[in-house]
Amino acid sequence: MQKKIDTLFSIIVPVYNTEKYIESCLDSIVQAIDTDCEVIIINDGSTDDSEKIIQKYLKKIPKKLSNKFQYIKKKNKGLADTKNIGILKSKGKYISVVDSDDRIAEDFYSTARKYIDNEDLDVIIYDLYLDFESDKKLNCTSRAIREDAEGEIINKLMHGAMLGSSCNKIIKKELYKYKFPTGKEYEDVAVTPFILLDAKKIKYIPNPNYIYLQREKSIVSTNTLDEAFYKICRNINDVLINIKDIDKYMDVINVFYIDRTIEMLDLSLTVSRKDFVSKLEKFYSENEFVIKYIISSNIINSKKVFLTDRQYKILSKIYNFLYTKDFKKVKRILIFRRFINWLRRMLGYLKQFFKTMFGGIYG
Repeated sequence: MQKKIDTLFSIIVPVYNTEKYIESCLDSIVQAIDTDCEVIIINDGSTDDSEKIIQKYLKKIPKKLSNKFQYIKKKNKGLADTKNIGILKSKGKYISVVDSDDRIAEDFYSTARKYIDNEDLDVIIYDLYLDFESDKKLNCTSRAIREDAEGEIINKLMHGAMLGSSCNKIIKKELYKYKFPTGKEYEDVAVTPFILLDAKKIKYIPNPNYIYLQREKSIVSTNTLDEAFYKICRNINDVLINIKDIDKYMDVINVFYIDRTIEMLDLSLTVSRKDFVSKLEKFYSENEFVIKYIISSNIINSKKVFLTDRQYKILSKIYNFLYTKDFKKVKRILIFRRFINWLRRMLGYLKQFFKTMFGGIYG
């Protein structure tokens, strides 16, 4: 049995112009917490009525919880800076981040508490419930693990949904050795995946206890998939360049680079064919360290997971040409791959046509 401490969970609520959602977010937190929790609300320089709503809300919090809330207002420096301040100010053994446009289930902390009381866990992970603002018919559960991934739970988590998110995870504070990169989008991927690989005891609870609002104008929704890929890779490269034991985090490279490069570069070629070579040049300059590691470690051929043998051969050529800065050759490889895929589809259609037309004669 773990010794009970005054503050078990520190809940960080970053706020920036979420006047429409902040009250329902705080309602869900109040319903979920107990006296062993603290809630740190950090207003990142909102220009709407978020502060007014928060101040009004703080006055109606139940008496037994009123001293558990702390409100901080600061100049706008972005989500990463807000999270870093929250962690610095926290007193709890575990950190939980709840974005101010999202909500949590009533048993978010009580369920975790049961396991923490019996085990010295490093990370507790929940599934997510995707709540689409524009069309509730799209609402669904997104699982934090990938069932068809082989190996232990960590491998299933590394390939699961929302790997980089800190919101569906309750994390022991001492594991936050990495700071969120200030001024950059997708800041979570520069921290959370590395924490998972550092953790010794992870508990996955297959309940969608984090309600993740899918807003039409969120950072995620306003970036195309290839733009997100470039930004995420840059963040990961910036972390790995300062780590000595990079082999320990090979799975991060596998998930965000190896598994995604062909698909994302192909998409990028579709989106902006004229600027594709310049995008590759930028990709190289922002990821030079990781690209050199991929070549020197032969990681592409050492741990094959979800791609076909043909895809791994293409990927190997792509990274070798990136390494030698032959960016035009990367473009040619992807164009030729498209042609081959098109040719295969046409042959498939042709085969089906002859089967339909003449199958009865020779069948």
